[in-house]
Amino acid sequence: MRPFQYVRAASVAGAVAEIRSAGGGDDSSTVAPAADLVAGGTNLLDLMKADVMRPAKLVDVSRLPLAAIEDLPDGGLRLGATATNAVTAYDERVVARYPMLSRAILAGASAQLRNMATNGGNLNQRTRCYYFYDTATPCN
Repeated sequence: MRPFQYVRAASVAGAVAEIRSAGGGDDSSTVAPAADLVAGGTNLLDLMKADVMRPAKLVDVSRLPLAAIEDLPDGGLRLGATATNAVTAYDERVVARYPMLSRAILAGASAQLRNMATNGGNLNQRTRCYYFYDTATPCN
């Protein structure tokens, strides 16, 4: 594990400012971003331990008010970035309107991971391949 700076964001604007001040947020394909966002950290911290990801700074957004699951006027749902997979999978509206999403989340990880992993983290994971942890081999 390499040393890194940890900052807990107090606001969305503060999180964006932290990423920008570190020179990050422009190229998600890089192996060594200057800064990265973290909420659940179920994947990023493992990648850091394996030296696959090497951000110099982690900006914690887990305590920002981004976990709401909200009804939209067209009948859809807005899933908050920091809503956990467990909360999303068991939300009555998700189960009723998007049963495949609920089932996919429940099938995709253990209960322990679902309780920590977030919607935003799932959507922002790096591209994966079968040799992903081999840092000498390009992955997509």
